[in-house]
Amino acid sequence: MSRREKFGRQKRVNRNRKLKRFSAVIVLLLAGGFIGLHVYFQSHFKWTRINDVNVSGLTVAQATKKLNQSQIDQNGQYLVVKKSRIKLDTDDVKQLFKRRSSMSMLAAKQMNAQTEVSNRDYQYRIRTLLPKFEKQIDQLNLTRKPTVDSTIKLTNGKVTVKKGVQGTELDKASMIKAFKKQAKDNLVISVKMKKQVAASPNSSLIKSRQRALQKRLNNTVTLTTYNKPFTFTAKKWLTNGKVTANGHYKFETTKLTNWVAKFANKVDTLGKSFTITKPKTVRVASGGTYGWKINQAALSKALIHNLTRKKPQNINLKNYVSGTGYGDRGAGKTYVAVDLSNLQEYVYKDGRLKAKIPIMSGTLTGGNATPTGAYFIMYKQRHATLRGKNSDGSKYASPVGYWEPVTLSGVGLHDSPCSRHRFMAIQVPDPSIIPMAV
Repeated sequence: MSRREKFGRQKRVNRNRKLKRFSAVIVLLLAGGFIGLHVYFQSHFKWTRINDVNVSGLTVAQATKKLNQSQIDQNGQYLVVKKSRIKLDTDDVKQLFKRRSSMSMLAAKQMNAQTEVSNRDYQYRIRTLLPKFEKQIDQLNLTRKPTVDSTIKLTNGKVTVKKGVQGTELDKASMIKAFKKQAKDNLVISVKMKKQVAASPNSSLIKSRQRALQKRLNNTVTLTTYNKPFTFTAKKWLTNGKVTANGHYKFETTKLTNWVAKFANKVDTLGKSFTITKPKTVRVASGGTYGWKINQAALSKALIHNLTRKKPQNINLKNYVSGTGYGDRGAGKTYVAVDLSNLQEYVYKDGRLKAKIPIMSGTLTGGNATPTGAYFIMYKQRHATLRGKNSDGSKYASPVGYWEPVTLSGVGLHDSPCSRHRFMAIQVPDPSIIPMAV
């Protein structure tokens, strides 16, 4: 081996020795650093954020202090509720310290510190702070552009969808929901400012509402009456309207309410005049208490409600009327006819004359005049005392054996022979009899 070769070999040997020494030093430094960090993090948090607050390298006491003094995001992304903070206890942070990440020391661990919210604090948050929070959202929305969902309209029987407008206003409902959730256990209530999102024409929400409306338009409702049924189809009677933001229906109902009004005018009998044929053909004057009428508002509402229900139900007219004699166009075949001109009373039952009795009545004019019209007997009383005033202003009290009032003002049938009372007649034996002054 030449001298030159020997020198090169020695040089390589020396270089390898230096590399080994350097590697050994690096290993020792790394080991020492790891041991040092391990010892350090036995009493300090690793690279950790608690409730989005950096507590890396802090002790439990230091982390507790920083958390209780920290200010949560104030850059406009959150609404931090004032006076909602609940102080953390050192023990609460200590529990997080015990659960801190055992992974790489370089891994930043996100943790959330919670403490038990007393019922008193929770009630304060809900009853006092929540209304202020809602008001704060409303005030912010005053200067923000409203968000309008795509709208579903019904025009002349055709369903169309109008594209909505994406605004900047806050989603109040979702933010209130987040507030209530945080009120149960968060140290500080800090709600992310979430914008209202406009539903697009092709969104599942709008599509499902559109399908639901189309289905509702095929609904049918049958109205049962005293003589024949009437069937209504939604697409015929509800041709214009829209679906509201909360998914309800708002229709133009004039066409349907006009039908109800026309129908009621045709069949209502309360307060209207009508004809009886016995003892003679007479047109009974309008007025009185006998007869029935349709509650137009209630019937219209029921029809519209059922035409737009998911599962429509048929309805019966008798549930939307008031008065007496439902279905009858007149007095029927059982009634009492009072002839004031000839002072005669005729009692009919099932169309047959049962009695003809002479009567006395009140005056034809003035305050004691007997009213004309069709009336129903309100009740029957045995042995009553009728009280009132005579024409000279003096009071009277007359006992009678039978009393059948037809008004609350003292008009009725009774058996007294005294002429000063308004209506005089014998007791009528059937409670279904309708008295008529003709």
